[in-house]
Amino acid sequence: PGTGAPGWAATTTPATTTAATTPPETPPPAALPPGASERTPPAWLAIQRGHRAFQARDFDTALAAYREAAMSTPPVTIAHYFIGSAQRAKGSFDEAIESFRTVSRLAGDSDPGLKAKALFNIAMTYEAKMDLASAKEAWLEYKTWCTTHASIAGYPQTADERVAVIDAIRALNTAFEAVRQRIADRERQVAEDAAAAAAAAP
Repeated sequence: PGTGAPGWAATTTPATTTAATTPPETPPPAALPPGASERTPPAWLAIQRGHRAFQARDFDTALAAYREAAMSTPPVTIAHYFIGSAQRAKGSFDEAIESFRTVSRLAGDSDPGLKAKALFNIAMTYEAKMDLASAKEAWLEYKTWCTTHASIAGYPQTADERVAVIDAIRALNTAFEAVRQRIADRERQVAEDAAAAAAAAP
């Protein structure tokens, strides 16, 4: 009995002190996406989020993630490329063209391959918009860039093929327009003849 009290005090005092000084537990860090590490820049994590959203066809979420990457420091030029791709997928062709033009301007001679991709997509987006005149100009610009930068893996022959298709479509449209005009003229003449006949009737 004489030794019980000291023993009790000795065993309880450290436990009480420890409980009072133990910091609260913190939640574990969020799991990183596949292929990422703690050293992966935030901009590229945002791009990966954008890619996952794009694949799920959640283009608004993808755009938000890509824009986050585009506004990072230092800026990530290719983020504007992905922005343009998402905008085109949404059917926002004019916005997509502006985003691809931003890529073309920022890439310039420092990244001729990326600029070639931007020019290619400008031409494709004009075609999707059915602005064939602008599409032809864009394809010719793409071809010029590829032929003057032989080190890049461009496809100038694709530009030739697309220009030929565009010229054929525009020729058909011109021919059809002439046919439509002749039909309209004939219908108008028939109506005028009928009106004249009706007016001349007793």
